[in-house]
Amino acid sequence: MAQVPLGQRDSPVRHGNHGIFIIMKRGHHQMFQPQQSRRLITLVSTMVIFLLVLAACGDDSESSGGTGEPEHDFAFVAYQGIDGAEPDEEMMFSELFADGRPVVLNFWAGQCPPCRAEMPHFQQLADEFEDEFTLIGIDVGVFTGLGTEQNALDLLDELNITYPTGRALDRDALMDYGVTGMPTTVFMSGSGEIVEKRIGLILEDEMREKLEDLI
Repeated sequence: MAQVPLGQRDSPVRHGNHGIFIIMKRGHHQMFQPQQSRRLITLVSTMVIFLLVLAACGDDSESSGGTGEPEHDFAFVAYQGIDGAEPDEEMMFSELFADGRPVVLNFWAGQCPPCRAEMPHFQQLADEFEDEFTLIGIDVGVFTGLGTEQNALDLLDELNITYPTGRALDRDALMDYGVTGMPTTVFMSGSGEIVEKRIGLILEDEMREKLEDLI
Protein backbone atom coordinates (compact mmCIF):
# COMPACT_ATOMS: atom_id res chain seq x y z
CA MET A 1 0.00 0.00 0.00
CA ALA A 2 1.60 3.27 -1.11
CA GLN A 3 -0.85 5.57 0.63
CA VAL A 4 -3.41 5.52 3.40
CA PRO A 5 -6.27 7.83 2.29
CA LEU A 6 -7.98 10.00 4.84
CA GLY A 7 -11.60 11.10 4.91
CA GLN A 8 -12.39 14.39 3.27
CA ARG A 9 -12.65 17.30 5.61
CA ASP A 10 -13.88 20.76 4.97
CA SER A 11 -10.97 23.11 5.00
CA PRO A 12 -11.29 26.74 5.93
CA VAL A 13 -11.38 29.17 3.03
CA ARG A 14 -9.04 32.08 3.36
CA HIS A 15 -9.85 35.24 1.58
CA GLY A 16 -6.89 37.43 0.81
CA ASN A 17 -8.34 39.79 -1.77
CA HIS A 18 -9.78 43.20 -1.14
CA GLY A 19 -12.59 44.34 -3.35
CA ILE A 20 -14.52 47.50 -4.00
CA PHE A 21 -18.09 46.86 -4.99
CA ILE A 22 -20.49 49.37 -6.50
CA ILE A 23 -24.08 48.14 -6.29
CA MET A 24 -26.75 49.63 -8.54
CA LYS A 25 -30.39 48.80 -8.07
CA ARG A 26 -32.09 47.71 -11.26
CA GLY A 27 -34.60 50.24 -12.49
CA HIS A 28 -33.33 52.94 -10.19
CA HIS A 29 -31.49 55.88 -11.71
CA GLN A 30 -29.77 58.63 -9.81
CA MET A 31 -28.07 61.60 -11.36
CA PHE A 32 -24.86 62.86 -9.72
CA GLN A 33 -23.92 66.49 -9.83
CA PRO A 34 -20.41 67.20 -11.14
CA GLN A 35 -19.21 68.05 -7.64
CA GLN A 36 -20.61 64.78 -6.27
CA SER A 37 -18.95 62.84 -9.08
CA ARG A 38 -15.58 64.41 -8.33
CA ARG A 39 -15.93 63.55 -4.65
CA LEU A 40 -16.80 59.95 -5.52
CA ILE A 41 -13.83 59.63 -7.86
CA THR A 42 -11.51 61.12 -5.22
CA LEU A 43 -12.83 58.73 -2.57
CA VAL A 44 -12.43 55.66 -4.76
CA SER A 45 -8.93 56.72 -5.83
CA THR A 46 -7.90 57.24 -2.22
CA MET A 47 -9.18 53.79 -1.25
CA VAL A 48 -7.33 52.14 -4.13
CA ILE A 49 -4.05 53.88 -3.24
CA PHE A 50 -4.48 52.90 0.42
CA LEU A 51 -5.00 49.24 -0.47
CA LEU A 52 -1.98 49.22 -2.79
CA VAL A 53 0.24 50.72 -0.09
CA LEU A 54 -1.10 48.24 2.46
CA ALA A 55 -0.37 45.31 0.15
CA ALA A 56 3.15 46.58 -0.53
CA CYS A 57 3.87 46.90 3.18
CA GLY A 58 2.66 43.37 3.74
CA ASP A 59 4.97 41.99 1.05
CA ASP A 60 7.95 43.80 2.55
CA SER A 61 7.34 42.39 6.00
CA GLU A 62 7.16 38.83 4.72
CA SER A 63 10.38 39.02 2.72
CA SER A 64 12.49 40.86 5.29
CA GLY A 65 15.24 39.19 7.28
CA GLY A 66 17.86 36.60 6.44
CA THR A 67 15.66 33.60 7.18
CA GLY A 68 11.94 33.15 6.83
CA GLU A 69 9.11 31.31 8.45
CA PRO A 70 6.52 28.94 7.05
CA GLU A 71 3.15 30.36 6.11
CA HIS A 72 1.45 27.75 8.29
CA ASP A 73 2.95 27.43 11.75
CA PHE A 74 1.80 24.89 14.31
CA ALA A 75 2.65 23.61 17.78
CA PHE A 76 4.04 20.16 18.45
CA VAL A 77 5.57 18.18 21.29
CA ALA A 78 9.11 16.88 20.76
CA TYR A 79 9.76 13.15 20.84
CA GLN A 80 13.50 13.09 20.15
CA GLY A 81 16.43 14.37 18.11
CA ILE A 82 15.76 18.13 18.21
CA ASP A 83 18.79 20.21 19.22
CA GLY A 84 18.15 22.14 22.40
CA ALA A 85 14.76 20.52 23.06
CA GLU A 86 13.94 18.05 25.79
CA PRO A 87 11.53 15.15 25.20
CA ASP A 88 7.92 16.28 25.72
CA GLU A 89 8.90 19.92 25.27
CA GLU A 90 6.35 21.98 23.34
CA MET A 91 7.72 23.78 20.29
CA MET A 92 6.61 25.71 17.23
CA PHE A 93 7.34 24.40 13.75
CA SER A 94 8.76 27.79 12.73
CA GLU A 95 11.63 27.34 15.20
CA LEU A 96 13.15 24.75 12.87
CA PHE A 97 13.86 27.47 10.26
CA ALA A 98 16.16 29.45 12.57
CA ASP A 99 19.34 28.32 10.80
CA GLY A 100 17.98 28.97 7.30
CA ARG A 101 18.35 25.38 6.11
CA PRO A 102 15.68 23.66 3.96
CA VAL A 103 13.13 21.69 5.94
CA VAL A 104 11.47 18.39 5.06
CA LEU A 105 8.22 17.92 6.97
CA ASN A 106 6.96 14.34 7.10
CA PHE A 107 3.54 13.48 8.52
CA TRP A 108 3.50 9.88 9.78
CA ALA A 109 1.78 7.57 12.27
CA GLY A 110 2.64 4.51 14.32
CA GLN A 111 0.21 2.18 12.53
CA CYS A 112 0.73 3.46 8.98
CA PRO A 113 2.37 0.71 6.84
CA PRO A 114 3.75 3.01 4.10
CA CYS A 115 5.10 5.34 6.80
CA ARG A 116 6.99 2.41 8.29
CA ALA A 117 8.36 1.51 4.84
CA GLU A 118 9.84 4.93 4.08
CA MET A 119 11.17 5.92 7.51
CA PRO A 120 14.44 3.92 7.26
CA HIS A 121 15.17 5.75 3.99
CA PHE A 122 14.58 9.07 5.70
CA GLN A 123 16.99 8.01 8.44
CA GLN A 124 19.67 7.12 5.90
CA LEU A 125 19.35 10.48 4.14
CA ALA A 126 19.21 12.37 7.43
CA ASP A 127 22.55 10.79 8.37
CA GLU A 128 24.08 11.41 4.94
CA PHE A 129 23.00 15.05 4.59
CA GLU A 130 23.06 15.86 8.30
CA ASP A 131 24.23 19.47 8.04
CA GLU A 132 22.41 20.40 4.84
CA PHE A 133 18.73 20.17 5.73
CA THR A 134 16.39 19.68 8.66
CA LEU A 135 14.10 16.67 8.73
CA ILE A 136 11.15 16.61 11.11
CA GLY A 137 8.67 13.76 11.40
CA ILE A 138 5.33 14.76 12.94
CA ASP A 139 3.16 11.99 14.35
CA VAL A 140 -0.54 12.58 13.58
CA GLY A 141 -1.77 9.08 14.37
CA VAL A 142 -4.37 10.15 16.93
CA PHE A 143 -5.95 12.51 14.37
CA THR A 144 -6.00 10.00 11.51
CA GLY A 145 -7.01 6.82 13.32
CA LEU A 146 -3.58 5.33 12.62
CA GLY A 147 -2.24 4.77 16.09
CA THR A 148 -1.58 6.25 19.50
CA GLU A 149 1.41 8.13 20.81
CA GLN A 150 2.73 4.87 22.26
CA ASN A 151 2.38 3.17 18.87
CA ALA A 152 4.52 5.93 17.39
CA LEU A 153 7.18 5.68 20.08
CA ASP A 154 7.31 1.91 19.70
CA LEU A 155 7.83 2.26 15.94
CA LEU A 156 10.68 4.74 16.42
CA ASP A 157 12.36 2.30 18.78
CA GLU A 158 11.78 -0.71 16.52
CA LEU A 159 13.24 1.00 13.44
CA ASN A 160 16.07 2.73 15.35
CA ILE A 161 14.91 6.14 14.14
CA THR A 162 16.96 8.99 15.61
CA TYR A 163 16.10 11.95 13.36
CA PRO A 164 13.91 14.73 14.87
CA THR A 165 10.33 13.67 15.55
CA GLY A 166 7.36 14.90 17.55
CA ARG A 167 3.58 14.80 17.72
CA ALA A 168 1.08 17.42 16.63
CA LEU A 169 -1.07 18.98 19.34
CA ASP A 170 -4.13 19.34 17.12
CA ARG A 171 -5.31 18.67 13.58
CA ASP A 172 -4.67 22.21 12.30
CA ALA A 173 -1.43 21.17 10.59
CA LEU A 174 -3.32 18.46 8.66
CA MET A 175 -5.75 21.05 7.37
CA ASP A 176 -3.17 23.74 6.62
CA TYR A 177 -0.87 21.40 4.68
CA GLY A 178 -3.65 19.56 2.85
CA VAL A 179 -2.92 16.11 4.26
CA THR A 180 -5.43 13.79 2.57
CA GLY A 181 -3.39 10.59 2.75
CA MET A 182 -0.57 9.10 4.77
CA PRO A 183 2.29 9.56 4.72
CA THR A 184 2.54 13.13 3.43
CA THR A 185 5.89 14.84 2.91
CA VAL A 186 6.36 18.57 2.37
CA PHE A 187 9.65 19.90 0.98
CA MET A 188 10.30 23.51 2.03
CA SER A 189 13.01 26.05 1.31
CA GLY A 190 14.96 27.69 4.10
CA SER A 191 12.70 30.72 3.79
CA GLY A 192 9.60 28.64 4.50
CA GLU A 193 8.30 28.38 0.94
CA ILE A 194 6.67 25.08 -0.04
CA VAL A 195 8.68 23.68 -2.95
CA GLU A 196 6.81 20.40 -3.35
CA LYS A 197 4.32 18.20 -1.52
CA ARG A 198 4.08 14.45 -1.92
CA ILE A 199 1.19 12.32 -0.65
CA GLY A 200 2.04 8.64 -0.30
CA LEU A 201 5.14 6.50 -0.01
CA ILE A 202 8.37 7.90 -1.45
CA LEU A 203 10.96 5.40 -2.64
CA GLU A 204 14.60 6.00 -1.74
CA ASP A 205 15.81 7.05 -5.21
CA GLU A 206 12.98 9.55 -5.63
CA MET A 207 13.48 10.87 -2.12
CA ARG A 208 17.19 11.40 -2.76
CA GLU A 209 16.52 13.20 -6.03
CA LYS A 210 14.01 15.57 -4.42
CA LEU A 211 16.36 16.24 -1.53
CA GLU A 212 19.34 16.98 -3.77
CA ASP A 213 17.21 19.44 -5.74
CA LEU A 214 16.14 21.10 -2.49
CA ILE A 215 19.61 21.59 -1.02
